[in-house]
Amino acid sequence: MTLLLLILSLFLKSSSCQLQCSKEILDDKEFSISMTDHTTAESGDCIWIPFNLTFPKNKVTPPYKKIWFKEDPQTNVDIQVVDNMKLESKNTFRINGLPRGEYEYGFKLEWGCNQTYIFPKRLRIYVSELTRKPIVRAYPMKEGQAATLTCRAYRLCSGRSKVHWKWTKADGQSTVQHDYDYDFHFHFQRGREISRFHLTPKADDHNTNITCVAEYNYSIVTERTVTLTVEFPPQILNGSQCVVEGKLLVCVCISRGNPLPPITWPFASLTEYSVISSSSIQTVNSTFTMPAADYLNSTVKCISSNGLGQAEIVIPIQNYTEKYGLDGSQRFDANLPWITAVSFSLNLILLTSLIICAYKRYKNMQKVPCDREENNTYASLKKADVQEEYTTISPKPK
Repeated sequence: MTLLLLILSLFLKSSSCQLQCSKEILDDKEFSISMTDHTTAESGDCIWIPFNLTFPKNKVTPPYKKIWFKEDPQTNVDIQVVDNMKLESKNTFRINGLPRGEYEYGFKLEWGCNQTYIFPKRLRIYVSELTRKPIVRAYPMKEGQAATLTCRAYRLCSGRSKVHWKWTKADGQSTVQHDYDYDFHFHFQRGREISRFHLTPKADDHNTNITCVAEYNYSIVTERTVTLTVEFPPQILNGSQCVVEGKLLVCVCISRGNPLPPITWPFASLTEYSVISSSSIQTVNSTFTMPAADYLNSTVKCISSNGLGQAEIVIPIQNYTEKYGLDGSQRFDANLPWITAVSFSLNLILLTSLIICAYKRYKNMQKVPCDREENNTYASLKKADVQEEYTTISPKPK
């Protein structure tokens, strides 16, 4: 009997619950939401949507839920539970940043046992690319002196930024700076996060680009690039030289520095010379020209200076002592190759003539017959007897 009463009690409770959870037929005229139907924002921005609700409070009783969904009513993005209608806060929907794109949101109420009302009105949000960029402070630097760059990145509603620095050198190669020679300092100031980059610049860092990159949630990235200005004293470059071209002494001096370092040639005693100078970026090119015979030294001095220092170099004159003596006159040695050539030619002609004469004499001697020599010998032998015979005979008188 007791068991039967227990079963009956459970059945009655179940039936009562089913009656309470049965969905009511709702009138759309009793439900309305007042809000904008579209709005715009930038990537990562906080989006605030105020709205007002009208609903039958005799039917929708606490506790009930105010729910925002995205695209599909089953995709809830914000849920607020109201336990006491008198303590209900203002109706505001907040979205903590979105990436670039178009989005649609809707609103619904849930109360009682499986009671739901979905409002037909929709909110459309158009999100554009983030245009706010970090603010980078970079002041003129001096070579070898410690300097600091400051980057202030906006703190977006989507979350804090992750800041890193990217350095593009003169050769175009970019490197992400993450090693020991710098450190970051973060703090919040007026909704911005501050990062500091410490470096000791070199002359080659002048006119290079450094970029502050801020990364946020939803793959939102923004950056700003600045060009470094590094001041450095003059440096005389290897292309500086002096040469003798014909009768002219031509010297070229090339210097690099920032600010531009003018070039001077310390020739106070000279009057006949010319200097042509040109500059490009941080390089100065100066050309000095004068008659070679008027210059008595074997070296030339070039001086370059700016507000940070001075550089000078003593440039040797290439091949100077081979063509000119220390007194500026042209050396006799320069004509030695010509004299040698002429002397060799004359000796060759003379030797050839002697050989030809000797050959001709030899040929003439070969033309006399051999028996003639024998006859001469013989005749000379016979000549003594004849003379001796004729000396004993006296001539007859006429």
